[in-house]
Amino acid sequence: MTAVEALSFDAQSSPDGRPAALFTVVPGGPPDVALAPAGETGYPGVRLQQAGETGTVPPQDVYVALPRGKGLQFVPEGGGDYLLTVLDARGHTNTYRGILSSDGQAVTFEGVDPALSDKGSKSTAWLAVKASDNARRGETYLTFCVGDQTSGSTLIRVVDRIPFSVTPGGPPDVTLNSANPVGYPGVGLQARDSGTVSPQDVYVALPRGKGLRFVAQGGTGYLLTVEDAQKNKKTYRGTLSSNGQALTFQGVNPALSGKGATSVAWVAVKAADGAPASKDAMSLTFCVGDQTSGSTPVHVDKPA
Repeated sequence: MTAVEALSFDAQSSPDGRPAALFTVVPGGPPDVALAPAGETGYPGVRLQQAGETGTVPPQDVYVALPRGKGLQFVPEGGGDYLLTVLDARGHTNTYRGILSSDGQAVTFEGVDPALSDKGSKSTAWLAVKASDNARRGETYLTFCVGDQTSGSTLIRVVDRIPFSVTPGGPPDVTLNSANPVGYPGVGLQARDSGTVSPQDVYVALPRGKGLRFVAQGGTGYLLTVEDAQKNKKTYRGTLSSNGQALTFQGVNPALSGKGATSVAWVAVKAADGAPASKDAMSLTFCVGDQTSGSTPVHVDKPA
């Protein structure tokens, strides 16, 4: 889509008494948005820039429309309101409550300050949308009308899923002995596209015949720990199989939002009494959704 970029001029004065300034509106704001049907929320938007030599851009009414027949929906935030967020050049944000149309296809915001008060000043504006479970795959965009100016939003791509990879990783290589009886083998995860990876079921299996056992932690059961790139951790309680060889965790958030985002996940294991020292490294099998990988290498030493 070719963006409509135009100049706006309001003959009236701005609230501070100076002449109202020219401004442009083009696709922009947060990066391109990838949405999976019935998945996470995305934030398409536009970029605004003052184009005049002097003056302040006065508050504008803003109208945002969904593309027809694509299966997109606006998402209420913060107590059920439909919000438009405006980010100024200094990193400050203001939010505005909108009125949803009767058919749910458009939201109107009144008196929005575009945060353009100096020559060349810039701001961005966006709102929340998601793809319904029957959304049509492909590329699309929202229509933004800011005052008398129009532009398509950031590109929106509706995809079957947000791809991600799983590789050996997480905590360092694990060596089990009398000094370190419990270890934490895991995997590293990485998002391969923009958007947010949806919750996944996770299955973790011990290597057969190697004398490893899962370890219950803190009296709360068998846990999977997920740590995001900011070192925030969340734990999930799993179900141990009848033979003790596998754990299953449901609805695990992999903490992956944005292309290239990373996280790590691990479980606790120990060597069973009488387990022999390992000649070669072994690994657990992690299945995260439809992606599989071995864990961090695990070694068992003879007791010290």
